[in-house]
Amino acid sequence: MTLMATLIPILVITAVPFNGLTLFNTTMGPDSNRTVLINNDGDVLHEWVGASTIASTPYLLQGGELMRPCRVAGQPAMHGAAYGGRIQHFSLDGTLLWDFTFSDENNQPHHDICPMPNGNVLIVAWERKTQQEGQAVGRQNLNGEIWPTQIIEVQPTGPETGNIVWEWHLWDHLIQDMSPSLPNYGVISEHPEKMDINKGNIHPDNGDWIHVNALDYHPELDQIVMSSNSLDEIFIIDHATTTEEAAGSAGDFLYRWGNPGNYERTGQHVLWNVHGVNWIDDGLPGEGNLLLFNNGNDDNTSDLIEFITPLLPDGTYEISEEQPYAPLPGDYVFFYEEPGFHGDHLCGVYRLPNGNTIATDGPGQEIREVDSEGQIAWQHFTSGKLMRAVKYPFGILDPKDDTCDADADGDNVVGVNDILLVIAHWGPCAECDADVTGDSIVDVNDILMVIANWGPCPS
Repeated sequence: MTLMATLIPILVITAVPFNGLTLFNTTMGPDSNRTVLINNDGDVLHEWVGASTIASTPYLLQGGELMRPCRVAGQPAMHGAAYGGRIQHFSLDGTLLWDFTFSDENNQPHHDICPMPNGNVLIVAWERKTQQEGQAVGRQNLNGEIWPTQIIEVQPTGPETGNIVWEWHLWDHLIQDMSPSLPNYGVISEHPEKMDINKGNIHPDNGDWIHVNALDYHPELDQIVMSSNSLDEIFIIDHATTTEEAAGSAGDFLYRWGNPGNYERTGQHVLWNVHGVNWIDDGLPGEGNLLLFNNGNDDNTSDLIEFITPLLPDGTYEISEEQPYAPLPGDYVFFYEEPGFHGDHLCGVYRLPNGNTIATDGPGQEIREVDSEGQIAWQHFTSGKLMRAVKYPFGILDPKDDTCDADADGDNVVGVNDILLVIAHWGPCAECDADVTGDSIVDVNDILMVIANWGPCPS
């Protein structure tokens, strides 16, 4: 008798984690002022401890510098979820480089910030509007203050100071169909570029409306994307405007997606309590696509979604008459869903250089990295809830490259700000940064050198 061996298939896990550094902080517990940097073994390689409770997500800059939003002292006029009001910028050794506060009775930053290539910082904030102001633009059944969204760009000017160099206010881009006598009256479905003042609930205790929880900036498009969990929608606006232009039609929505009912178009409600929207960075798999964490409704499941926007060559986004913005539900580049992986609030997601995707289940205290096939490549569990973790290559700790002579303003990017600096110092200028050619005079040759070295400095 010949015995036949039965071959039992062996499951081989092929997912490989990205070998990098993961940055996060907890938002609850005794370490709420502590930001840590860990390796794939979970070892804490570095930490920063500040004097203020952290509001949301921290970010690393080149050279291992840390920038994070945190809370102002005391209790501000508006103290909604993840309120901040203070931004701290640390060196790798923990030296506090910038400690900026923007918080008063009418303005309150919250949730996210976005460091920009030019060294400035985008901040999302609430701004106070009275009940009378809300009623004057057509908000129905308003029984108190309403705090809509604004986005400001701050240019650091000193250790504790900064100038607001650009701003955008949602309040300038409203429409309503309830009161014909008001100037913002119109047909909602004909104006997807406007926000219906009567969509979305207002928090009964503090007036929070829209509740934006994430910001990202695309340098080439010069556009900003934000996610609103209370409206189940994401929005893109133009940053290539002046503040005055942003207050007019140039500041209207360029694109929105996730809940077409918000602008009275027929289509599937896709996003529920969405968080963490961002563009996939240039050079990474999927570059230019949008990536977000769809927290989900009540099915105990969250989704990671990557999709292509209907971007046109002129920087606007295609939309058909009477139809919602593309893509259609399910028309995704990447989609990850796993029963039990669910966060009903907080959370975020990013693409990594090796093509993996790292996601944070904030309430579940889990950071999970999956490959393009959805296999888990790496997991880390934290000791407390967190907003979202960000993973970086080890090269982020390398010192800033100062070999670009044309980088006059020292932000590691050669661009229009360097030209402006050259123009501002025109003429004889020995040993000044604007003299990028080193000939002791700032002139057209310096501008030509800036143009010749345009773009990020090599790292």
